[in-house]
Amino acid sequence: MKNLSDEKRFGDRGKNDGQTSLRKKLNYMIEVFAQEYFAVLLVDFAKDSVETIRISEPVVPLLSQTLSKSDTYQSFLGFYCGQYISEQDCGAFMSQLSEEEIRLRLALSGTYTVSTHHKYQGRDCPTEITVIDVSDAQDGCECMIAVRFIEDIVRRQTALKKQDDMIKTLVQDYNAIYHIDLDADTFMIMQAHNVVNEDLYDYAYRNLPFQQAMRKFIMGMVREEDREAMTRLSSCDYMKDRLSREEGYSYRYQVIPTRGMQYFEMRIVRPKTDSKGHYAIMTVRNVDETAREELRAQREIEKANKDLSQALESAEKANESKSNFISNVSHDMRTPLNAILGYDRLALEADSEAVRIDYLKKIGEAGKTLLSLINDTLDLQKIENGVTTLQPVPTSCSAVVSGVLTAVKPMMEAKKIHFVFDNSKAAWATISVDVTRTQEIFINLLSNAAKFTHEGGEVLFSVECTGQTADKVCDKLVVKDNGIGISEDFLPKIYEPFTQERTEQTADIGGSGLGLSIVKRLVDLMHGTIEVKSKLGEGTEFTVWLDFSKAVVQTKSEEEAKDTQKLLCGKTILLCEDNAMNREIAKAILEKNGMFVIPAVNGKEGAERFGKSNGGEISAVLMDLRMPVMDGYEATKAIRASMHPDARRVPIIALSADVYPDDIKRGQECGMNGHLSKPIDPRLLLDMLQTEIQKRK
Repeated sequence: MKNLSDEKRFGDRGKNDGQTSLRKKLNYMIEVFAQEYFAVLLVDFAKDSVETIRISEPVVPLLSQTLSKSDTYQSFLGFYCGQYISEQDCGAFMSQLSEEEIRLRLALSGTYTVSTHHKYQGRDCPTEITVIDVSDAQDGCECMIAVRFIEDIVRRQTALKKQDDMIKTLVQDYNAIYHIDLDADTFMIMQAHNVVNEDLYDYAYRNLPFQQAMRKFIMGMVREEDREAMTRLSSCDYMKDRLSREEGYSYRYQVIPTRGMQYFEMRIVRPKTDSKGHYAIMTVRNVDETAREELRAQREIEKANKDLSQALESAEKANESKSNFISNVSHDMRTPLNAILGYDRLALEADSEAVRIDYLKKIGEAGKTLLSLINDTLDLQKIENGVTTLQPVPTSCSAVVSGVLTAVKPMMEAKKIHFVFDNSKAAWATISVDVTRTQEIFINLLSNAAKFTHEGGEVLFSVECTGQTADKVCDKLVVKDNGIGISEDFLPKIYEPFTQERTEQTADIGGSGLGLSIVKRLVDLMHGTIEVKSKLGEGTEFTVWLDFSKAVVQTKSEEEAKDTQKLLCGKTILLCEDNAMNREIAKAILEKNGMFVIPAVNGKEGAERFGKSNGGEISAVLMDLRMPVMDGYEATKAIRASMHPDARRVPIIALSADVYPDDIKRGQECGMNGHLSKPIDPRLLLDMLQTEIQKRK
């Protein structure tokens, strides 16, 4: 193998062969490849030789040794591959530069290139090998092999490809892109696809002046509400002026529903060039999905704001109502309280027994009024919190109505009101009904009728059966008066809590304004309906429709009733109550009915007294819930857990102002048998004692 300098080798060939075409090719190629390629080789397959035309020692320092040690082209190729070509490319390198492959490919095209990776400075560099036929016969017998690095080229190509991909991606986001000459009023379509109408960009349309084309488009395709603004924003003079002050602007519009109403966005921007003319780039894209999503979001925000506004308004109204309630109930509660305290003082100072008794009766009446106000307030709170549940029991219709009449007749008589009860169309069946809650509805309505009817007026209470089946009774109940009536403006507010119409006529009439709120909520709880008619100065009429399920009531025999009445006499009751007055009242009720009482001032004392009693000595325990030292729940647990023979069977009845379902449930879980609310109703207390003691017996 030879390694000749360019001048010597080609000088010798010049003397021997003359100015051949091969020499012309070689001289030309040497100049072309001299700077860009780090290795240029001349291969003669006829002689099986390889000569160097150019080598770069820093890049291929062993090339000279390779040539001196290689007897054939194949041995040179193998040595070069092992020294300089990356291992992963060796197979392709040896195949693509074999003598057979070179001669075959040069015979077809005269030149070809091979891409590989060359080892240089500890890394694999992208390399391009060019093979060129330089034989006179053009048969590939002699060829030139030039090797160069293409890392910069690859990098530039990669960057250009990324840029091209990015441009293509961005262009795909737009339905159309125009380049506009604002001075000449012309435009060029740079991109147009997925347009609104297929014929939008026909040649007749393209050849129009820009502003004329825009007007045609706007009048033919754009929604009428957007036409004026879009015409102004797309005029050449407007664009010149605006783009002189800012880089761009946009406008969103809707097209006529050729394919359904859709949103598009037109954007006008100033090109990033140094051109002295006035130009603009206009892009158009479909933003229907985005616009509709924004509209949905905007509607949701508006709805949320409206809801917040309504909630705030409701809260403000509620606060105002509660403030009015506090003012009203404070006045209404102080009135009977002042009477109680005042008559109490007068009763203590009275010399006459008859006067003292009169004062005590008035104290009792004022106390009932105060209790009614407190009960109304608590009832409404329980109903609004959803803790009030109906407890229906088999009862005759006549018993329910009788209870209502018994409660309201005294107030009717006190005001000399002509009270009419009409049951001519009633059906007296036995029904399943929550007696207390049902009576509460009509006692409230009739009490209001009595309060707001002048002395000597008239109140009607009628019960009518509107239909019945084997399982159900449908009733219509009417409460009508000829009292002061309700104003038309106030009628819509009558069921609102804490409200009461205040006029000169009602100034001296007490009440919390809760009665009708409770009535409405109880009627709703029973799945009934209520209507009101009223005229100021003429009276008011309430109509209630309620449906009741029929039931069978079991009554006790006379002998059983007598046995029950005798049951309590002589029984010993353990009374656990920390309040001295409540203890005294309960003790008086029990002793009046023939019972003996063991008092205890807290739960701990009560449990201890029960533990020291003999078996069968204590017939029942009355347990207050809120007591110092040990409350009623813990005291009940202590009694049930004791070793006393009656620990598990003695009746324990709660006496408490805590009458919510959670309180009752907690008492049952602790081992209580029953629950009575304060103030104590003697009849209910005696009935429950009789029932529980009889169960034990």
